[in-house]
Amino acid sequence: MAALQAQFIVPLKDLLQQRFVPHLPSLLGQGGREDKPKKQISRAFSAFVLQQKFDLDVVTAAKAVVDDYADYGIDAIYYHEADQTLYLVQSKMKEDAQFQLGEAQAFIEGVKLLLNKQFQRFNQNVQNLQTEIEAALDECEHIQLLVAYTGNGITIQAQNYLKPAIQELIEEGEEQIAPDYQEYTATEVEQALRSEHAVDAVNERVAVYKFRVQEQPRKVVFGIAKLTDLIALHTTYDRKLYEKNIRYFIGAGRRGVNKAIKDTLLHEPENFIYLNNGITLIGNTVKPKGNIRGHTGSKHVAVDGLSVVNGAQTIASAAQFMRENPEADISQAQVMVTIINTGNDAFHKQVTKARNLQNPVDLGNFAALDDTQERLRQEIKMFGVEYLYRPQQTPAAGIRSITIDTLAKALACMQVDVRMPYQLKVEPSKFTNQESTEYQAIFSADLQGAVAINAVNCCLAIQGLCTAAERSNPSPEKLIYRHFTYCITTLLMAQFKGAITAPEITEQTEFKGLISRAFDELRQQFFDSFTVLALGSAPHAYFKRLGDTALLMKTVWINHLNLAEHPAVIAKQERLQANDPHNQNLFSYLAEQAQRRQGKNAQAANRQTQPA
Repeated sequence: MAALQAQFIVPLKDLLQQRFVPHLPSLLGQGGREDKPKKQISRAFSAFVLQQKFDLDVVTAAKAVVDDYADYGIDAIYYHEADQTLYLVQSKMKEDAQFQLGEAQAFIEGVKLLLNKQFQRFNQNVQNLQTEIEAALDECEHIQLLVAYTGNGITIQAQNYLKPAIQELIEEGEEQIAPDYQEYTATEVEQALRSEHAVDAVNERVAVYKFRVQEQPRKVVFGIAKLTDLIALHTTYDRKLYEKNIRYFIGAGRRGVNKAIKDTLLHEPENFIYLNNGITLIGNTVKPKGNIRGHTGSKHVAVDGLSVVNGAQTIASAAQFMRENPEADISQAQVMVTIINTGNDAFHKQVTKARNLQNPVDLGNFAALDDTQERLRQEIKMFGVEYLYRPQQTPAAGIRSITIDTLAKALACMQVDVRMPYQLKVEPSKFTNQESTEYQAIFSADLQGAVAINAVNCCLAIQGLCTAAERSNPSPEKLIYRHFTYCITTLLMAQFKGAITAPEITEQTEFKGLISRAFDELRQQFFDSFTVLALGSAPHAYFKRLGDTALLMKTVWINHLNLAEHPAVIAKQERLQANDPHNQNLFSYLAEQAQRRQGKNAQAANRQTQPA
């Protein structure tokens, strides 16, 4: 069982502090003042678990916390009326430690005392809830022990103790106790933190006229919808209505499909159904309900998880038209509608890809169908940054944002691949094409949101230094700095990989200070080496040739690291393999040396800042 990833620790503590700490019962213990904030956050973790597990309001979740001295291993007590179960919670917010045997023993001891109603043994927090606890003990059908943790699981010793101890209680007559304890794991904590920033599902009814239904192999409803009904959905839910589409509203413009939609609504709304491709909606469940009053063969269709996957431009353009022409009568405008029950599997992606052809589609648009993109959006949002992975998506006012194109370039430069600068110059679209090997390499399942933000911050800092170098130097030197950005970024991001992959966020200005000296050294070496190797070639052409950029970067790195006479470097230069024409083997070795040197420099800097 994996512990809570480091990138989630700060967001979790911030959430606990802001959401729950103000509502917790007052601390009873006499611990030092410096221990109070840490203790409060630890106590709040129990409230977080209860809120996530039972969808409680903040005050109710916080009120259930009894964590303090003399709690006998019980950190929260909550009676869930819906399933008539009394939950006894022990939570451990330890970043990497397992739940130990001693903690399990204390928990069972507390359970025994509570079952025997020995409230005088407990702290005041428990005693304040005595009436509610006694009523729950009398009314409940089940008593469930719940162990919550952020560490890497429960030790074998604790597991081997808990189950027999619970069974012993049952044999002693406590038949309400569930035979198995439940766990709320670090993985569930991560999922809960991501879900804080998930988009709410749309559960709505759609009025379908001329209703027809096919049940197998998947339920699908066919018919006609009034455009005004679809505009009403758009007005209510806005972009939530298009969450499983590959893009949002493109915009009306003066030409194209969306302009034609507005013209038809203005001049001949009765012909709209003949001139439009129709709308495709999907949902997790699709259930025809009652008839529409006065319309035989028509029904209201209840759709949970409703999303428009084809026709976003039709609906949004029509909504925009009505905002601009509030007096217009489009009551006669209708569209063909298809509602497909895609269930909870990935079939909706196949439907979206096949049907989304009304406007020209770039291959990069289909990255929106990759679950990794939504996971990254949620993780990045934990740090107050918007991640825009759909085209036409715009950031909220006043919030920093990162686009998929910017992130893809930063991640590509992190790959320590000698081919990347060339590919970014000549084939940048590959890095946002979900089906390409380049995309799959950079948007891996283990890519973390914090690392993504750091990669972009580092990349932007380097780009800023490149721009400054270009502006402050005359031609032809400035032309080199204009076109060598991906090359020097690849070297610097490899050298400072440790800072990029750290779980804490490093801002762009911090990266600039961190890398400035190395940038200046590498910049000069790029200019000197280019002058020797380019043989009069123009920079804009030179940096679009893989053989040239690969040789230049290796030459610069060898000089920068003073490894020209190093035996391993000499050997790797001489032993070029047929399956490695650009000597990636040497490039990877140089990256390791650069990272090792940077690590030593960082350690030396830390020693200098330590007090004597």
